[in-house]
Amino acid sequence: MKKSDLSLKNLYEKFIQFEEDKNLFSKKIANVLFWERIRFQIFRLILQKRIYFAEVEDKVIKKKDFKLINYYLKFHNYLVAILRIRRNPFLVKEHDIILFSNSRRKKQEDGYWWDIYTDHLEKEINYSTILFEKDIFLKYRKPVKTENMVYLTYLDLLVDLKKYFRRSRVKMSDEEKQYLKNISAEIRSQFGCFIDLEYIVYHNLTTRKRVMPYYQKLINKIKPKAAIIVCSYGKEDFIEVCKLNMIPVIELQHGVMTRYHVGYSYEKDSAKKSNFPDYLFTFGKYWKEVVSYPITKEKLVNVGFPELEIRKQRYQAVKKKKQILFISQKTIGLKLSKFAVELSQIRNFDYRIIYKLHPFEVFSWKENYPWLMHSNIEVVDHQGVNLYHLFAESEVLVGVYSTAIYEGLSFQMRTFLVNLTGIDYVEHLIQSGIVTKVSKPEELVNVLSNKSAERFDAELFFKANSINNIKEELNKIINKI
Repeated sequence: MKKSDLSLKNLYEKFIQFEEDKNLFSKKIANVLFWERIRFQIFRLILQKRIYFAEVEDKVIKKKDFKLINYYLKFHNYLVAILRIRRNPFLVKEHDIILFSNSRRKKQEDGYWWDIYTDHLEKEINYSTILFEKDIFLKYRKPVKTENMVYLTYLDLLVDLKKYFRRSRVKMSDEEKQYLKNISAEIRSQFGCFIDLEYIVYHNLTTRKRVMPYYQKLINKIKPKAAIIVCSYGKEDFIEVCKLNMIPVIELQHGVMTRYHVGYSYEKDSAKKSNFPDYLFTFGKYWKEVVSYPITKEKLVNVGFPELEIRKQRYQAVKKKKQILFISQKTIGLKLSKFAVELSQIRNFDYRIIYKLHPFEVFSWKENYPWLMHSNIEVVDHQGVNLYHLFAESEVLVGVYSTAIYEGLSFQMRTFLVNLTGIDYVEHLIQSGIVTKVSKPEELVNVLSNKSAERFDAELFFKANSINNIKEELNKIINKI
């Protein structure tokens, strides 16, 4: 692809056409439909190599924000998990609902780490629950208030033992290996980057073969009536076991879902996913219409977002300040932070500017964005500062494509999106006139002084009475109403 063609939209459209031309969704390796299991990973790799890395300076790329998982750390983590007997999933009793989180807990003002998607359900629904949680970067966020929680580190240990002793490996024929090499060559030809498809498929299918028996054992012990998961892509092994046992799987929306999110978007007639959740509980009616999901619309249920709803009520008395809140992300933080600094240097611009870092930027921002340290911008670089409180007190929100953009809109903030890589994700917001796209700080200042905020249906993105909605829909599914 030419450099001029490097946009999310162009890359996505080329990718889905590639899938259809190669008929990838119907192909099997080791008798498994492999493409639906690795699709998100492959597109993300292409996106990173062709677009996002092109947007970031070398010194940011070379910064090791995430330590490589080495054997010592793995061993230490396994040892900690083993010693915490009460977190062993194989010792649990029967529960009505399995909750499977995405491990992205947030530290609250009281010092506890809270899962904003599943902890509300554990407290509110009228069913017994057990929460499955994986470590994130070899750490568990604690202390937590979650009562019935087990660590899937135990499964990781058993899978690693099989790997060490070379057990339960998937065998691919020479023809299958050659087929994957040919597809890798086609990806290099059409997208200009090399991806070792043979290795990725082998690793994915071998992990599937090794871990599914353990998921089956857990299902046999717990005997759940339903499973509720956060972020379905990457959990295909668990979903497959649930489907084999006729257990309905419900996914809770956890972020922005658009046409360009290949974890959810299946536009072409040939694009299908057998191991997709049976139901998708969305934040609001907006999300039901903007994506072609691999399930019928009857299985897309608008329920709302409990965390947002509760926080809005808590901060409804907070008064607005003449304050601009920037929402950063690692992929665009370099340019967005420079935009914020340039905005702060405009004469007679008297807004206070707050720059909220993404958790993945917290430990490296001083090296990667040194200009922020020498500005009059307040940088929020620690856990425990509540984002919703910042929403409540700020008049203006600036970002690119974060989920926080939609959350900020529910606080009636004037919202501006900077024209950087990834803005295609939120093109519908721009087209609808709800937000304003800007390319330069001066443009933002001019629009801010001349235009009033757009009004829209308050429940467009987030339906009200979320907890009751979830309880009602869950009852219907479990009781097959």
